[in-house]
Amino acid sequence: MPIHGQDPPDSTPTTAPDPMPSLHAVIMAGGSGTRFWPASRNARPKQFLPLANGKPLLQAAIDRVEGIAGAARTWIVTNPVQAAALPTVVPQFARGQVIVEPEARDTAPCVALAVARIAAIDPQAVMVVLPADQVIEPTAEFHRMVARAAAIAGDGRTLVTFGVKPTFPATGYGYVEAGEPIDSQQPAARRVERFREKPALEVAQQFLAAGNFLWNSGIFVWSVAAIRAAMQVGSPELAQACDAMTAAIRAGDDRALEAAFRSAPKKSVDYAVMEHAPHVAVVDATVRWDDVGSFPALTAVAAPDAQGNAVLANGGASAVLLRSSDNVVYAEGKRTIALLGVKDLVVVAVDDAVLVCPKDRAQDVKAILEQLKAEGRTELL
Repeated sequence: MPIHGQDPPDSTPTTAPDPMPSLHAVIMAGGSGTRFWPASRNARPKQFLPLANGKPLLQAAIDRVEGIAGAARTWIVTNPVQAAALPTVVPQFARGQVIVEPEARDTAPCVALAVARIAAIDPQAVMVVLPADQVIEPTAEFHRMVARAAAIAGDGRTLVTFGVKPTFPATGYGYVEAGEPIDSQQPAARRVERFREKPALEVAQQFLAAGNFLWNSGIFVWSVAAIRAAMQVGSPELAQACDAMTAAIRAGDDRALEAAFRSAPKKSVDYAVMEHAPHVAVVDATVRWDDVGSFPALTAVAAPDAQGNAVLANGGASAVLLRSSDNVVYAEGKRTIALLGVKDLVVVAVDDAVLVCPKDRAQDVKAILEQLKAEGRTELL
């Protein structure tokens, strides 16, 4: 799908200080990206793929926060398998800034672990938490948004999210219902009335018509104190686990840290915390944004040709397309992909696998992974 969101304002953006005092950037990079198989695998998830102008999405996320958080205050949270691969993907990133989750337990335990790590060394910190696999442009405007959110979060009690103005009735995104403005500053910030999960099409159409519903970007800004207080309201079990992790980190007790992490409820941070928090604000996302959720979304990073074909070729790959339209092609390695007289296909070719499917079935790639697991073909996972 195309990059969503509104264009930046005509006025020259006010960039954030370099870096912003006491701001820590946490990049969540533990996802598997199964809808990008076969390019994405367990040890090489979507955020490792070169989808950001030839760079891995993870590297683009690191670059995005460079001007607002110093290197010593930028963190990657990921799983053990992906942590082992980081030196080949982002070789300049300091190993000491990698937070390793013992296991995948959704985003609430991930956030709690990051909060614990930062609270142990900087309890007055403000955090920006963002996924590793999004396309966000331009960076200067992103910095302005974060500076705005950090100023709001500086009250020590408000959790801030960013809302993207919807351009169509999406059923694959969560929504934020925005209420009254909190002030007259820009980018606009409003109180959050409620969060809404991924809706049915009819409901999404109603949201679009209402005008006060925004796509939930999955990017958050809050102070350590505010998120810990909100955990206590929304999920006391998560708050208890976070406190136990903080104590374990301060004591240098890895065994206690792992036990505390595993005690955290396996939930999303939206469901466990954000939906129950008493003080939440949403700042308008004044950037171009896309979460690149599946292969058809590559039109956000590979401009289609006159026939609507989007091609992303890396490592010597190329494509020849004749009398073909509205296809998505992803290729790696020295190979040529040739399409003749076809329409609306996804074609993916990597070292040991090729995927061909209709674009409207690209969301169903997980079914292939389930079949491979059933056949014991773990080398392809």
